Amino acid sequence: MLIEKFEDGPIWTTGYLLYDRRSLEGAVVDVPLWSSDKMYKRIKELDLDLRFVIATHGHWDHIGEMRKLKALTGARICAHTSDEWMMKDPNGSLIPPPIPVEAVNIDIPLEDAMELRFGSCVLRVIHTPGHSAGSVCLYDEIDGVMFTGDTLFAGSIGRTDLPSGSYEEIAGSISNKVFSYPEETGIFPGHGMDSTLKKERAENPFVQVMFAER
Repeated sequence: MLIEKFEDGPIWTTGYLLYDRRSLEGAVVDVPLWSSDKMYKRIKELDLDLRFVIATHGHWDHIGEMRKLKALTGARICAHTSDEWMMKDPNGSLIPPPIPVEAVNIDIPLEDAMELRFGSCVLRVIHTPGHSAGSVCLYDEIDGVMFTGDTLFAGSIGRTDLPSGSYEEIAGSISNKVFSYPEETGIFPGHGMDSTLKKERAENPFVQVMFAER
């Protein structure tokens, strides 16, 4: 699986274009504001058949131009239904977007352990509530990488003081689910730098506290 990174929007949110070079089938993980035209240009350059547009969670900075990218490509939108309410009303969030964001409807509801396939690539859904009730991570076993959204960052974790957030839940999600995967797993978060589970276990102070509490 090939990975291309698109960092954009008012709070520098990261979206990812993923694709299989042989079949030219692809998927996108999160679509920040101001990123869809760049993503679409690259999709056209590569002549990709975009199968899925996946939301790691429903906050506006991650779904900002998801509806537009769907209209451009015909890809199906995938998200956990626990965040459906905020995707249908992204402008009514506690911290509203700087410009209006279009409502997004879910085509494929995500569930824990389900798989999304495009070409020879397989993403396993890991339901990781805590940053939001519908937060998910996506794991590619073949390449040993995980897209962690706003659940786990390099050196930090997602905030839990927004609606449907919970420190207890995110601690359980990170300790019991995310870190059940191989320590060599590379992580690609929704903001900031890439990392590995091994590095975060050793150096992330929030992760260290979570393990100490258990």
